[in-house]
Amino acid sequence: MEKKQIKIIVALAAAYICLSLFANIGSLRIVALAGLVVDGGTLLYPFTFTSRDILHKKAGAAIARFTIWLAAAINLLLFGFIWLVAALPAAPEVGDQAAFAQVLLPGLRLVVASVVAMTIAELMDTFIYSLVRRRWGARRQWLRVLLSNAVSVPLDTAIFLAIAFLGRYEWPVLVSIFLANLLIKYLVSLVSFFGVYLVKDDQE
Repeated sequence: MEKKQIKIIVALAAAYICLSLFANIGSLRIVALAGLVVDGGTLLYPFTFTSRDILHKKAGAAIARFTIWLAAAINLLLFGFIWLVAALPAAPEVGDQAAFAQVLLPGLRLVVASVVAMTIAELMDTFIYSLVRRRWGARRQWLRVLLSNAVSVPLDTAIFLAIAFLGRYEWPVLVSIFLANLLIKYLVSLVSFFGVYLVKDDQE
């Protein structure tokens, strides 16, 4: 494998992992956007599907799946580190730092919801992308993205809401959040959709 290709694959994998980290941190805050109630990670998370599709296209399914599992592990390490730092006593010289834990220390359900939903949805996205790729080869790249996202986006949202909020909110609230998340995620996915055409399909 050429050095240039290795650099591109590493950059794509790093971009995917960073996007997943940023999105999961953003999910700690529920925001109101144009009258819709969504978690903050919704604004960025759909880009992970496109970045994973690009990585899959460039490096193959095995590397894409490995990167998904690696991202899950790094996300768990991040939240574990936040818990550790929040548990340590604050230095008296700098005053009260309780805001650190209040903002960045999520509940266990939210962490599990973010990581489990992300991992399952991304693996499903990779599976469907591979099926379409085997069926049509290098043709119809747009179909790979549309079909994989059509399944993985609602799957991700449903798993996240079920683990994080089932039993906390009434069904009408959960349905409202689910539909709002779908709308925004699909809109963001359309914005990033054409990114798959930026790299050559090295799996031909």
